[in-house]
Amino acid sequence: MNRAARILLACTSAAAVVQASAGAPGEASEGRYRLPFADGTRVKVFDDATTHRPPGRVDLFAVEGKAPYRVVAAAAGRIVAIQDGYGEQQSGRAAKDCHNNYVWIEHANGEWSNYSHLAKGSVTGRAHRKVGDAVQAGDYLGDEGAVGCAMLDHVHFEIARPAQPDPIDAGGFLRDNDAAQRERTPRFCGVPGETVVKGQTVVARRCD
Repeated sequence: MNRAARILLACTSAAAVVQASAGAPGEASEGRYRLPFADGTRVKVFDDATTHRPPGRVDLFAVEGKAPYRVVAAAAGRIVAIQDGYGEQQSGRAAKDCHNNYVWIEHANGEWSNYSHLAKGSVTGRAHRKVGDAVQAGDYLGDEGAVGCAMLDHVHFEIARPAQPDPIDAGGFLRDNDAAQRERTPRFCGVPGETVVKGQTVVARRCD
């Protein structure tokens, strides 16, 4: 079984608990975001905002570049949540039973970005990040990993407009989002039509 197929099995199993109640992806994001990998990294789109279950999110994995693949901030903002203490792959479990590593960033336009499955210790250790840090687009956040509901290394990325206050639960998931109503389809700079499509290969680069 190839890498893409294994990611599909992991993500499908993880999403089964919420798939039935999830709605269609939300409207396009207000902001334009860079792909969340270091400049020059070739990235494969495993699932786009329509094919991902639950919808509205995207799954991306690096296919060419310098490993370990660096995950970077998609836009300027402030880090509001970090978890990078887990190290176990837990594919096949329900999403609510998985322990994922993640970073959430709040942006000035009211949208938040999420970067999940990061390698253990890479956020607070290698990248030296902490909650409250201000980051710029392209700043190093951590390394692509396979922690939680993932078979192999990839980044689960999403843009959302959360309800306030305290929008992130203990598992790193957005509250009040059962029907994906908080999700926004990411608009990516440097990508044709600003929207990634399942199966597409794109190169991460800074926005103009």
